[in-house]
Amino acid sequence: MTMSTEGEHQGFVHSALLYHSQREYLDSVVDFVGAGLSMDEAVLVAVPGENLALLRDALESSGGALPAGLQMADITEIARNPSRFLALEGSFAEEHAHQRVRIVSQVVWPGRTPTELPACLQHEALVNGAFEARQLSALCLYDAGRLADDVLAGARATHPLVWKSGALRRSSEYAPDGILATCNQPLPANPGAVTYMVRKSTDLRPARSFAVNYGDWVGLSPDGIDDLQLVATELATNSLMYTEGACQLAFWRHDEHLVCEARDSGCLDDPLVGLLDPGPTGPASRGLFLVHAISDLVRTHTTSSGTTIQAYLRLKTSPGSTG
Repeated sequence: MTMSTEGEHQGFVHSALLYHSQREYLDSVVDFVGAGLSMDEAVLVAVPGENLALLRDALESSGGALPAGLQMADITEIARNPSRFLALEGSFAEEHAHQRVRIVSQVVWPGRTPTELPACLQHEALVNGAFEARQLSALCLYDAGRLADDVLAGARATHPLVWKSGALRRSSEYAPDGILATCNQPLPANPGAVTYMVRKSTDLRPARSFAVNYGDWVGLSPDGIDDLQLVATELATNSLMYTEGACQLAFWRHDEHLVCEARDSGCLDDPLVGLLDPGPTGPASRGLFLVHAISDLVRTHTTSSGTTIQAYLRLKTSPGSTG
């Protein structure tokens, strides 16, 4: 299979491949990567570990080294939190600002939980606006044989282009704004949660102590407790800085995660806030950026009357499911 299109080298190209076999997967990715390297483009491949090993074997030179210009990473390690991957993509593009880049990713792998999938779809929808000015070609992989029909429909709705028979086709189902609206659904409060109200800056220290005590009680590791302190502090501080009311922090256990929730009366009118590295000149979103960078999952619901953010921290390390 040869993956090609005349428009592939213009601006931002965001495409999905709904593959049906391992052979289609390997051939498509190897062709896509090889085409980029042949034109001196920088290439990043971020897929689950099992597939990463297969691709590495296929892409390594006879001497056992990866071609110059190619980076590979296990996406289950670097982007367990799907909202973290947008910043990683942006950083890769910035590192190679003098040339066109290609990114192969598999943010939605078989084994993603129902709680994670909306964040994955949201990521794919937001990519279109975040990188519209970039010289970047993105190939997003979906296992058509193992993912549910609604997940595959989400892929077609969030990607303007879909690969079919080695060529790019316009997706007739492309509707990223609809996906963003669907993902921005109310996040229910947990009736069993423990809560702490932060009304002023002097409440932050006792709020941290409250978080530490709860994290210790549910068995969070020492490193996890440090992360929880930072997440709770940044969420509450963000509320105090940008809203006129109080921030209610809530904590509970959900399966193998501790959830730290912040509810306030503010509105996040920019869906990219906290998802891209704000740099030294963007302190307004640095706190939320840190929350996304630290957490294993972040879910957000925002309206004109209030915002809820739920940050998930894994209680213990467990291997990611791959596909």
